[in-house]
Amino acid sequence: MFDIEFANKEYLYLLIAVPVLAVAFALYMRKRRADMRKIGDMKVMKPLMPETSTTRPILRCALALLALSLLILAVARPRVGSKLVEATSEGSEIMVVMDISNSMRATDMYPNRLENTKNAITNMVKKLGSDKVGLIIFAGSAYVQVPMTTDLKATEIFVQSVSCDMISEQGTALGDALNLAYKSFNFNNDLSKAIILVSDGENHEENPDPIEITKKCKEKGIVVHTIGMGSTRGVPIPVREGSNEYIKDRKGEIVVTKLDETTLQKIAQTGGGIYVKATNSNSGFSTIYSEISKMQKGEIMQYADFEEKFVIPTVLALILYITACMILNRKNRWIKKMGIFE
Repeated sequence: MFDIEFANKEYLYLLIAVPVLAVAFALYMRKRRADMRKIGDMKVMKPLMPETSTTRPILRCALALLALSLLILAVARPRVGSKLVEATSEGSEIMVVMDISNSMRATDMYPNRLENTKNAITNMVKKLGSDKVGLIIFAGSAYVQVPMTTDLKATEIFVQSVSCDMISEQGTALGDALNLAYKSFNFNNDLSKAIILVSDGENHEENPDPIEITKKCKEKGIVVHTIGMGSTRGVPIPVREGSNEYIKDRKGEIVVTKLDETTLQKIAQTGGGIYVKATNSNSGFSTIYSEISKMQKGEIMQYADFEEKFVIPTVLALILYITACMILNRKNRWIKKMGIFE
């Protein structure tokens, strides 16, 4: 039996526009007829406009709306699942926890801490095989940017879209971020699990305690690795990327951010992982992924073998649209003789 589903179901809401446009067209045609009646009697005027068609505009609109409907269905990506396939997936579940607080704008790494981190994560994702990966971003609070997935291409896109402006609540809540990462894992499979925390280590929230959350992770078999971004000497934080102005405190003094290696080392030690200080030449992700690769892997899973069907509605939409464009509002004499639109 075939299972039909849409990969991007949210786009189906755009179908609401089709009846709205149909009503708008009907109102337009009604107003047009009313305006014509003001000019004179339609029975008298019709012989004066022998090539004017009342059915052609309706047919054009119908074909255009049908083409639009099919295009929306294509964008929603219809898929057909015909069978269940049993496959062995050898990999790990890796949750990357990424600091996007204002301090990540600091330029003690090229071009800054955040961009350096994004590029490093993207390079790591490109090397993943059958591993699952997810992304959590955090500042004063934490959010899941990418749930655990094997769609590595989509993950790369989401990673590159990250900016420090995505979370208005500033700060560095390491505990919240690690706790959210803990909750994001699927404990019903046998995949090895790891967290890669990327931050400058400055923790501005005591609750929940990141060390206590790390202990909970280790109890569940989740290994926690950390990567330190930035320098320990301290640098100012630009107001925005590329700006020469720096963030100041209430006293008007420039705020300085520096890498807190002690906190990150303690988290890694507690979580059974390793700590790596990132540099411009070595992001640390390769070293940590090598450690993750040594972990036990393997899982038997069943998944639906879906076949993409978006090409069919796309082609039909294109044909209908071209057909609609070829239909003129005025009658063609040779078609008139055939009586197709009569």
